[in-house]
Amino acid sequence: MAGAGGWIARAEAHAGLPRGTVALIAVRFLLYLGVQASYFIGIIGALAYQTDATTVDLACAVGVFNLFIIAGNAAGGSLLDVRGPRMHTVVALFVAFASCLAFQLVEVDVGAVLVMGAAFGFATGVGFAYLSSYPAYLSADADELKRVNALLSVVSNGAVVLGPAVGGIIAAVLSAQRVFLFSACCAAAAVIPAIRLLAHARGRRGRAAAADEAAPVAPRGSFAESARTVLAHPSLALLFWVGVLAYAGYGALDPLESLYYRDVLAVDISWMGWLSSAAGVGSVTGAVIAMRLPRRVVNVRTLLILIAFEGLACWLYVGTPYVACALTGQLLLGAAFGMVTPLTNTLVQMHAPLHVLGRVNSVMNAGFNGAGVLPLLAAPALAAMFGVQQVMVGASIAVFVVPVACMVLRHAQIERLVAAECVGEARRG
Repeated sequence: MAGAGGWIARAEAHAGLPRGTVALIAVRFLLYLGVQASYFIGIIGALAYQTDATTVDLACAVGVFNLFIIAGNAAGGSLLDVRGPRMHTVVALFVAFASCLAFQLVEVDVGAVLVMGAAFGFATGVGFAYLSSYPAYLSADADELKRVNALLSVVSNGAVVLGPAVGGIIAAVLSAQRVFLFSACCAAAAVIPAIRLLAHARGRRGRAAAADEAAPVAPRGSFAESARTVLAHPSLALLFWVGVLAYAGYGALDPLESLYYRDVLAVDISWMGWLSSAAGVGSVTGAVIAMRLPRRVVNVRTLLILIAFEGLACWLYVGTPYVACALTGQLLLGAAFGMVTPLTNTLVQMHAPLHVLGRVNSVMNAGFNGAGVLPLLAAPALAAMFGVQQVMVGASIAVFVVPVACMVLRHAQIERLVAAECVGEARRG
């Protein structure tokens, strides 16, 4: 075991990565693999194919899941900031394991799926910090952060490829709820790399403590103080509001997507897994590209361009009744998303103080997921009026228009932020 640890440490040093990176990647991959295997098929697919769920039921399922992700993320972020990585990890792994096992104890009906989806969403939110906050517990160097975040995006999107495929295989031979047994095994397996991760995350937290003592300390567990931190910082505020508006467009897709597969593409439930896996393939490619982005383009302007491209890819994904077009759209959408995620996380980690980073990321995630919930109220009614596919196309156009309008209307502010980012990089260099 010690020999393996030494080999991993040497590999991390050779790749220019902080110690603990491989362990962090393993924990994130295992937990997110479980999420991807279970959410779309185990919750949305189970409702669409194994119950008499309506569009309102599907919208409620997505809304409940997202709301409890927000709650879990807020709880996890505060727990990480106040109690540190060790307690956060114990809670994150336990709730992931327990919520998956609980799904095996209920009958599949609309009410049970909503309740179990809430528990699973909370567990998913608690574990989000591994992606959004833990890199800053391993390093404060901008280049290292960019590489760690890109690698996390690669493995996260690898989970998007593998997870739905595994879920599709399980659902082809067993009931949809059995995919959660696989997710429980993933949570249990994550204990092993988590032990090594905690040694290095605690070390980084200890070294950062002196710097944090000199900073204004947010009240313990204060979500409101963290929200003020986000809104008072120009870069963080712009990231927040653009993300909120773009996610509002995506929110209209979620409750209608399974119906689009069933009624427009006319494919069976397993295709929910295959097309989601295609998005994962694109996301892995995008994340690999993100690792090689020059420092000069790691800025808000690049992020806005990529979000606009996501909107165009969304339109291709949902704009026709052809599986080939949906597949191509998912690949392109995945590639853009694979670059957006590590770029966003790197910018947040560079600008947010470590002592409130968990809660700052909770604020960001609450805004993004909250924005995704709001369209759920209108999506079923709009689908009844205009049709499922028409509403999804309109939502895709909204995702494209928001960042483009921001680049036009806030051009001067964006240029100032990009210039300030370049100055900051030069000083750090």
